[in-house]
Amino acid sequence: MKLKMSKKWIVIGGAAILVIAAAAYSAMNSGIIVESAEVEQGEVTKLLKETGTVESKSSITIIAKNSGEIMGLMVEEGDNVKAGDKLLTSDGTSANLDIKSQQAQLSGLQAQYSQARELANKNKALYEQGALSYETYNASNTAAKQLAAQIASLQYSIESYAESSGAGGVTAPVGGVLTGVFVKEGESVAAGTPLFEISDLNDVYVKTDFIAEDADLIHEGDMVRIFNEDAGFNDEKGSVKKVFLKAEDKMSDLGVSQKRVTVEISFGTVTPIRLGSNLDVEIAVDKKENVLRIPDLAVFEKDRKNFVYVIEGGKALLREVKTGLEGEDYLEAVSGLAEGEVLILSPNDDISEGVRVKVQK
Repeated sequence: MKLKMSKKWIVIGGAAILVIAAAAYSAMNSGIIVESAEVEQGEVTKLLKETGTVESKSSITIIAKNSGEIMGLMVEEGDNVKAGDKLLTSDGTSANLDIKSQQAQLSGLQAQYSQARELANKNKALYEQGALSYETYNASNTAAKQLAAQIASLQYSIESYAESSGAGGVTAPVGGVLTGVFVKEGESVAAGTPLFEISDLNDVYVKTDFIAEDADLIHEGDMVRIFNEDAGFNDEKGSVKKVFLKAEDKMSDLGVSQKRVTVEISFGTVTPIRLGSNLDVEIAVDKKENVLRIPDLAVFEKDRKNFVYVIEGGKALLREVKTGLEGEDYLEAVSGLAEGEVLILSPNDDISEGVRVKVQK
């Protein structure tokens, strides 16, 4: 009985070994399934990518020149205004109280001047009749002139203070569209509080910041693609308007301080886009046409050299390759490859020299 059981397990074990061997043989002959691409002639374009914000070159912010209560708000966001249009009256401001005090002083001076002028005129008549000395007449006339000068000086001070303090209300210094109204009727504000923003919507651009090393590759006039896929906005004909000279320390989203350079980009389309919108930009800083190119997914680094796996006779063969211009999806192959050769894309750890591979259909 024991002999029969031993023979049975020997048969089962032998069958299992045959199954495993058959599977291994099948895998060796069929090969690892891989994705592939051919070495080809084509274009390689180096792109720099960043995110920018839509701004107006002529945008200005109007601030409160004194503290007080917002009274007489005359505009709302989106209104078109001309230079000199009244945006806000300011009856409740501290500057208005100062001006009312000065106006009270002015009224007192004007009353004194009226009396002094009347006395000077009477003294002039008496002097001409010989009933009054010249000294007395001249003293009264001089007093009237002094009061007139004080009145003129105070009037100028009131007008100047009203203008500088905004006590006479707030007017638009330039024409444009109100792209920001930052206060509400009845609200109390302090001096320096932003009140309005006026922008010229015919002079909008994209403002962005590039790492200093990348900014060195950007030149005025370079072509730019401006887009926002979520908003369905796409402008293929943007261009670099200005590259600033100075690099400044700015904090990245990851909290790393970087030297960055501001770059201004002009739109190439008349399609309107909202101020403050975030847009992606791609700047083509270099391009080569009709060069041998390979997908960047095929290239990997080893010992500070670039390699690819070439498929020859159904096997993966390791090949060193020298690359030139690095583009968005393709790299220029300077040496090591020939047009038409087939490369493995994204080779994993299962791929090694001489391993059988099968191209995925």
